[in-house]
Amino acid sequence: MRKNDRISACGRTINYEIVYSKKRKRAAILVRPDMRVEFRAPQGLSADTIREMIEGKAPWIFKKLEWFEANRLPDQKKQYCEGEIYFYLGREYPLRITFVNNVKKPLAFFKNFELDVEVPENTSEEQLPLLVKETVWNFYSERAEEEVEKLLKSYSKKLGVATPSFKVKHQKRRWGSCSAENVLRINFQLIMAPSRQLEYVVVHELCHVKEKNHSVRFWKLVRKLMPDYEEHRNSLKKDGWKYVL
Repeated sequence: MRKNDRISACGRTINYEIVYSKKRKRAAILVRPDMRVEFRAPQGLSADTIREMIEGKAPWIFKKLEWFEANRLPDQKKQYCEGEIYFYLGREYPLRITFVNNVKKPLAFFKNFELDVEVPENTSEEQLPLLVKETVWNFYSERAEEEVEKLLKSYSKKLGVATPSFKVKHQKRRWGSCSAENVLRINFQLIMAPSRQLEYVVVHELCHVKEKNHSVRFWKLVRKLMPDYEEHRNSLKKDGWKYVL
């Protein structure tokens, strides 16, 4: 369950979102690079108690917000126009849009080190960006599903578990997750990252099939499957802002 609240502290206002979880035992405050403040709360923690905790951490929160403001990353929102750069497995590809006669369904593919999108010749300027976006998203989703499936089959054997069900989808706030029913969800935009970063996320979520939390045993399991996981975990934290469609 989620709800929004705000407090005044140090002469300023802090807007924050409360995210309740039955599984969480301790409260935590998270300040995100997009300037959002999130309070992760155990079920039943009162709004008044949360306000007091936010107020107590206000100087720290403002310090983090100021740092993110000073180091704000460029807007990565795509315009889906000719020449725009797209990542795929860590490599850069400029977008090429081709108008083709007698084509009913748009198509995306790689050709001559470019991401080529073919659209019907009669596509209007108003329709073009949305049509290209839909085509690129579908193409990347399909390729991501293929890559994730290969990785899961390989690592499931190494882990000694049946290959779990998975879904490749757009997720705004996370790269991956594993449900209580062992259904994995992987953010399709990871197909933009170098292959080892994608591999790390798949390994991470797969290990949750055996260990549902981030205990010492969990990280030992991750390291057993991927000894250099920390390198790719850190590089994903550093470069993940680039992988946006």
